[in-house]
Amino acid sequence: MPRIVDHDSRRGEIAAAACSVIAQSGIDGMKLKDVGQAAGCTTGLITHYFEDKNAVLLAALDHAVTTMDARLERRLKRAPTDVVGFFSETLPIGRRGRDEIVVWYCFWARALNDPGLMRRQKAMHRRWRLQVERCLAAMAERGEIPPADDPVEQAEALCAIINGIGLRASLDPGEWPARRQSAQIRRYLDMLRGSVPTT
Repeated sequence: MPRIVDHDSRRGEIAAAACSVIAQSGIDGMKLKDVGQAAGCTTGLITHYFEDKNAVLLAALDHAVTTMDARLERRLKRAPTDVVGFFSETLPIGRRGRDEIVVWYCFWARALNDPGLMRRQKAMHRRWRLQVERCLAAMAERGEIPPADDPVEQAEALCAIINGIGLRASLDPGEWPARRQSAQIRRYLDMLRGSVPTT
């Protein structure tokens, strides 16, 4: 009897491997043979599932975002009031989180000159901002922070802070350990609570 192959699972494994390779070598440094080695398959199998290298790159980006979204949802269900833990899931804390974040940043640069990729990145950002917005709204409902005059701008500000922390931590992990990253998020949330002066 022929072996049954889960094609979606195999595509996911290749995308995860590409994500790991991009995190180590960058977009321009990613080679299909390295992806194949990381995925435990041949380059021929990769081209069976993906039209070309660009399709593998986009699959890696989708994998990074999808797995991060899933981790955020699990974290929120498990500990809905642990907002620092929730936001920390989007930072390069741990190997998997670092790979996903670095892939995200690598595609930022490419999106500047690629209108299609820019639209894709903007759509992904909107989904992320909505998650942040919902989390902040839940905090306000629990009385942990005052209601926002402009929830969208409040969420955008926190997104920008998290992006900045993640970028610094990716570039200089020795200076930005997990403890410092989470502390910066906690500081911003304290500012929203009004317990830390903004100047």
